[in-house]
Amino acid sequence: MGIAVLGPLLVAGVGNVSRRDRVVLAALAVRAGHPVRSEELIDALWGEHPPSSAHKILQGCVVRLRKALGPDAIETSSHGYLLALPPDQLDSQRFERMVVRARELLALGRADRAAYQLTEALGLWNGEAFSDLEEWPPAMREARRLHELRLEAEELRADALLRSGRHSEVLAEIRALVRAAPLREHRWVLQAHAQYRAGQQGEALRTLHQLKSVLATKLGVDPGPDVIALEGAILRRDASLLSGSPAVASRSTCPYRGLRAFDVDDADRFFGRRADVDACLEALRRTSLLALVGPSGSGKSSLMRAGLGAALRSRGTPAVAITPGQRPVDALTAMAGAPAGTALLIDQFEELFSLCDDPAQRQEFLRLLAAEARARTVVIALRADHLADLSAYGDFVRLVERGLYIVGGLGEAGPAEAIEAPARQSGLVIEAGLVDLLVREVKDDPGALPLLSHVLLETWRRREGNTLTVAGYRASGGIHGAVAQSAEALYAKVAVDQRHTLRDTVLRLVAPGPQGEPVRSRVPRRMVATDSDRDHLIEQLVAARLVTSDDGVLEITHEALARAWPRLRGVARR
Repeated sequence: MGIAVLGPLLVAGVGNVSRRDRVVLAALAVRAGHPVRSEELIDALWGEHPPSSAHKILQGCVVRLRKALGPDAIETSSHGYLLALPPDQLDSQRFERMVVRARELLALGRADRAAYQLTEALGLWNGEAFSDLEEWPPAMREARRLHELRLEAEELRADALLRSGRHSEVLAEIRALVRAAPLREHRWVLQAHAQYRAGQQGEALRTLHQLKSVLATKLGVDPGPDVIALEGAILRRDASLLSGSPAVASRSTCPYRGLRAFDVDDADRFFGRRADVDACLEALRRTSLLALVGPSGSGKSSLMRAGLGAALRSRGTPAVAITPGQRPVDALTAMAGAPAGTALLIDQFEELFSLCDDPAQRQEFLRLLAAEARARTVVIALRADHLADLSAYGDFVRLVERGLYIVGGLGEAGPAEAIEAPARQSGLVIEAGLVDLLVREVKDDPGALPLLSHVLLETWRRREGNTLTVAGYRASGGIHGAVAQSAEALYAKVAVDQRHTLRDTVLRLVAPGPQGEPVRSRVPRRMVATDSDRDHLIEQLVAARLVTSDDGVLEITHEALARAWPRLRGVARR
């Protein structure tokens, strides 16, 4: 059994499929492995004007599809219908896996194998993705994403062929790629590189000059640094142009988040929590309020936003994220203009007790939140040491009890996936032994995830070419020393007479918790940046990724800074 959606929908071994059945199957394939509500399938079939018998017709479509695909291919749940085929039976999922594998092969220097893998992957396309669902918004979004990945795969294949020394063979193909998408700068770079290798130095320079003209005329922008560097290398006949390709250069964007939590838009870089996301989605079938509870650093915020928030959005459910702050009732006004069905995500729920001093505000907030949970999906992320604080609010604590999900470490395979998968995506190579070393460091420590992400960021900064090394990891200070080393490096860089101000600035963003533990506080920037010197220090803290500044509000990126930096330990507990 195989289903093709990268073009007109086809089912291997099955004859003609009616238009309605094709639409239903394609809509299920858009969210393969996740339920699709009946109302959404009806919207895909008829748009805003469904017939009165729509539900009965839909049931007939599902019955016929089960006969064609097998009785277990489409599951029914309280949340709708779910396409439950193995991933290798859906061409869109197979395509994505092959592109990821090709990136990994290319990073390892196996260009021939990468080129073969990409040729096979691109051969799966027979037209536009989900062409049977041209007007259904979820399918349109997924089709655009897959189309962008297809364009990238075309460029990766050309790059792989160049690295294999097949510049004469691929030059005509690259010219065709440029004509098909002239605003994709990297295609011009590949063309110039191929021309230079083919002995056409003048043509290569003309290609880059033409690129500059296209960018200036169409977009009003200048070319990126890669173009300038390649032009200079061609002019001086740099020998490296005959042995490498533009994509061999070290990546300028780090795939790791450091101390910052993953957000909804970071879902494509969020790895290691698939089982948790699935379990949480299953829990939301039973209850409308889900409480993610775990120690500081266990990854609650990332799981809620990049895991659940992104999964809900992929199903067509928008989400709004808030934090309680000092006036939690006011924070709920974010839902005032939200469309019906919008999920509510509440991060740092412990602020209800650590920042809000008004018992009446707390009581009213929890009353309103219970009402919200009757009308929409609500997910909260709460630090485990504040769970007991809810015991005084009987009605609300019963809701939390029904939807409690304990967030622990990443298990056995999770840490390795969180390290390796972003590296593969970015074309990075990991030195043998580094993954095992990192996994041992974080084993049995559910609060070490932000430290792991930060040390990976610091190891990336010390990479050798495209390789993350054990030496780079050790130079960063290791799991428990990297945060302190980053803070200490900034401390040493500022003028001596500003160091007290720097430490005082950070301390203003930390408050002592009930047991004296450091709790990050969100403070309006105008209350901290009272002069130009403090404002400059804040910018340095933001650049070092130790502090975030969003919407005029400052906060330290993670409590780990207060715990791990010796200059703050003890002081923050006073």
